[in-house]
Amino acid sequence: MDAEFETRNIRQYLQRIKGRRTLLRISTILWGSLWGLGQAATFTFQAEIIDRLMAVVNRQIVTLGDVEQELRFQKLEPITGDLLGANSSEQQRLTQELAVHRLIEQVLIREQIQQFPGLEIDDEELESQLREIEKKAGGEQKLAEMKIDHQALRERLRWQSQVMRFIDYRFRQFVIVDTKEIEAYYRNDFLPELKKRNASPPPELAEVEERIRQILTEEKLNIQVDEWLVSLRKDASIEIFR
Repeated sequence: MDAEFETRNIRQYLQRIKGRRTLLRISTILWGSLWGLGQAATFTFQAEIIDRLMAVVNRQIVTLGDVEQELRFQKLEPITGDLLGANSSEQQRLTQELAVHRLIEQVLIREQIQQFPGLEIDDEELESQLREIEKKAGGEQKLAEMKIDHQALRERLRWQSQVMRFIDYRFRQFVIVDTKEIEAYYRNDFLPELKKRNASPPPELAEVEERIRQILTEEKLNIQVDEWLVSLRKDASIEIFR
């Protein structure tokens, strides 16, 4: 097998691992509609229906309209392991409950971010992200057909960027991955996976060390975010209506 081709395959394998195993928890947090929870002015369709109360989080409400908008937004970037698109009534119920819990977490995160300075997001950056989302979705008209409000999407992207910046400041800079951890991952995870794929010869550790460091950093980051969210929920006043 051509060495250059094999190296390229290895890099692609590492990238797939990173996509599956890292930032999943953070993406789960981000891909939920938070801006405008309980505020009919943000989502135009909320003014046309009477929303059902789904949850109250530290005196902030989550409505059925918020949940439905959350699920519409997630169609733009589905999260692995979700039950979106399921047909059975039980799966649909579980999907809705999952959305409610995501929105609860986002309310708690918003409260923390409001206390954290320096998270302003440049409008030019937002426009670039908005154009990319529109392109992936099939254009602005397609978003309209999905009942996704253009301004709501813009604020959602602003929220995403602010959360990622907050997580970088609050957690990422304190994550440390040492050489022993990288060597253990290379030996216990990376090489066995390559063996399953009959990929040979395996790269030296030095060739993939930086990518493995990134994977382990994101895994540690996810653990810290999970623990932080558990702590926030423990201290919050949360009531869920079924």
